Amino acid sequence: MSGLLEILQSGAEGLLRLVYPPACALCGGRLEPPRKLGLCPECWRGAPLIRLPYCTACGQPLNADEVPGGLCLDCRLQAPPVVLRAAALYREPLVSLLHLCKFDFWAPAAEQLAELLVERAHALFPDWRPDALVPVPLHPRRLRWRGFNQSELLARALAEHWDLPVTPALRRVRDTVPQARLPREARLTNLRGAFAPRRPAGLRGARLLLIDDVTTSGGTVYECARTLSAAGTAEVRAYLVARS
Repeated sequence: MSGLLEILQSGAEGLLRLVYPPACALCGGRLEPPRKLGLCPECWRGAPLIRLPYCTACGQPLNADEVPGGLCLDCRLQAPPVVLRAAALYREPLVSLLHLCKFDFWAPAAEQLAELLVERAHALFPDWRPDALVPVPLHPRRLRWRGFNQSELLARALAEHWDLPVTPALRRVRDTVPQARLPREARLTNLRGAFAPRRPAGLRGARLLLIDDVTTSGGTVYECARTLSAAGTAEVRAYLVARS
């Protein structure tokens, strides 16, 4: 009976793709199999990758008047609590793909975002390997609303590529206003006390890589890093799909 249901489901999906062929989330052009959702190859090639030179602390591309291989002005004024890297800038076509994933509740869109993380991982972390990957957690209320944690989907894809475990080392204990809705000054205090470690004893001495989708000020991953460091980890870094 289950085999018959699978055949019927496959046939229904095929008919649906004939009537409504999958389209690129940005240009609307037809997607070629096996891609069923996301961006077409032409739009995907337009992703603004972050390449050298960038700040050795926060990963922000350096301006022409900043020293290659050094720190950006913000990090010279105040060192961030975690080494952060992002695969690309938060511009199109990534804006459309991230919105499709997070706000249109299309978890499969995370597959193409994960491809970018995997593709850029070696270039951004050439000589460093963590013990485990830690997805930035959602508050249970927001997780129920969205139905999935996009950061966990990204972490699992990268973990499979690196053959590393994914550990839910953090839990979100306070449901905060989304960082994107707040001015920069408010973002710095909005997340204080929002995270707590799970089983702190198991984190001592670990080298962990935080995984998230996008950042504007770094506030979320910085607060996560502080929480993990306070639990006794040896080193924490962060890796994101995009940054503004």
